[in-house]
Amino acid sequence: MNYTKQPLEIFTPVPNGTYEVTVTIEAHSDITFSILSQSRRFMVQDMSLNSGEKKDFTFNVSVCDYHKRDEEFTNVKGVTIYIMCDGDFSAISMVSPVDIPTIFIAGDSTVTDQPTQYPYTPESTYCGWGQMFPQLLNTGIAVENHAQSGSTTEDFKNINFTAFCDKIKPGDFLIVEFGHNDQKIKSLDAYGGYTENLKYYIDFARERGAYPILSSPINRIIFQEDGTLLNLLGDYRNAVKKVCDEMDVPFIDLWSRTTEYFEAVGPIKSWDFFWGDGTDRDYTHTNDIGGNIVARFVADELIKKNVSSISKFLKEDMIQVEIPEKSCDKTVNTKELEHLKTIGLVNVPDSSALVDLDKDITKI
Repeated sequence: MNYTKQPLEIFTPVPNGTYEVTVTIEAHSDITFSILSQSRRFMVQDMSLNSGEKKDFTFNVSVCDYHKRDEEFTNVKGVTIYIMCDGDFSAISMVSPVDIPTIFIAGDSTVTDQPTQYPYTPESTYCGWGQMFPQLLNTGIAVENHAQSGSTTEDFKNINFTAFCDKIKPGDFLIVEFGHNDQKIKSLDAYGGYTENLKYYIDFARERGAYPILSSPINRIIFQEDGTLLNLLGDYRNAVKKVCDEMDVPFIDLWSRTTEYFEAVGPIKSWDFFWGDGTDRDYTHTNDIGGNIVARFVADELIKKNVSSISKFLKEDMIQVEIPEKSCDKTVNTKELEHLKTIGLVNVPDSSALVDLDKDITKI
């Protein structure tokens, strides 16, 4: 759904903590709308009401300070609700504190809360899966996404993590997904610095009485001539699994899930799920459509790995993703394959000397 108008903003000043929020929307015309919180986290997406209908929407919101690389420490002073809608409506919100678990998320640009511009189009808006995940949860648990574009496991540990590590309490969760940027740093090779940092997050969460969960990085959609995706991050996927096996931590295998899905979709249709503006395109960062798909993979993995303390809150009717039949696309992504010759990644599976694979979107 595209939205042309700037969203309605409702701000309620409250201290850091978890809250139950009820938004009451009354339609004065037939409307379709989406409700977002904080830094563009989706709570309700593309819901419709007929003219004259009035309905409550209740969900949980986490309010938490943050500290991003190259920015000052930011105090978050309340609950911010945004309602995207082109029709005629009125809305109010009620905010009440609740004592519930929080899912804290650490990660990079493929996970982070990405901004957007208006008119809004889901195809040309960057989106990390972490900002789509809240809409898949019933009340009783909140999501706090601290992922940042460009982050490595080391950057995040020394900067972003410092803003919320003292907020993690017994019964909370810490989901960690990195890899795309670690791959560019020699000291953060899959079985070296990367692995050691993953273990640091696990140990820290457990010391606080929280539950760590690790995820492999999503795959990039760089297709080879045989229709398979180039394996640039496989070692990082395997390193995450190895750590999870050794330390008895739930393993979310987004590398395998995204590889399976986008190889089935094929090299042409895969672009529907990644950022593009009609002339330029991105093969690392999902758009809102792709971010939604990946968030559902995360939810499905949590159920399959029997993480019952989270999965019991999931809206199971919203998380199924059907793997399509293999595409008959015969197109070869010659442009992308040629581009690989200029790429200077450090930690790649074959150690070959393939400038920067991932577009810098940290300033958008």
